[in-house]
Amino acid sequence: MTSVSHQARDMIQKDAIISGVINAVINGVIGWFMFRGQSSIPLTVDTISAHEKTVFSTGVMTAFLLSVILGAIAFFTFAKKAKDLQLASNELLDRPFFFFGVRTIAFYSLFAFGTAALVALFVQKFLGSVMVTPVIAAVLLGIIAGLAAWFINAAVMREMLRPE
Repeated sequence: MTSVSHQARDMIQKDAIISGVINAVINGVIGWFMFRGQSSIPLTVDTISAHEKTVFSTGVMTAFLLSVILGAIAFFTFAKKAKDLQLASNELLDRPFFFFGVRTIAFYSLFAFGTAALVALFVQKFLGSVMVTPVIAAVLLGIIAGLAAWFINAAVMREMLRPE
């Protein structure tokens, strides 16, 4: 029984890291195209009602939306892969998308959103309005997306193997 959980943990870690790296690169490139025409971009601004595009205003929404999309993809793809490899009982893997999957994805997506927003809040509180170059902005956006992708994939896959 120990080897199955070890096998599952290794597979979850590998899949989550691969997803994180791929999404970091893709969203970093998207960030580059989004920020490249500007001379500098603020990490955050001091007001919630500002209409100025910042690294974290883009990053927070990217983390949330990416978590929702990738969470749904992970739910369906991991269930099939886990059944094929017999990582858990069919009872665990056959739980319905509505409401088990939706609840799981919503919980962890909101967690990713809140964490990214909290980091942005602390950056603004302790560093103020820091301006960065488009390259740094794109790299930071890629890091935020990569962490969100890694987190949601690992969290959803682990939750699917956990009995209620």
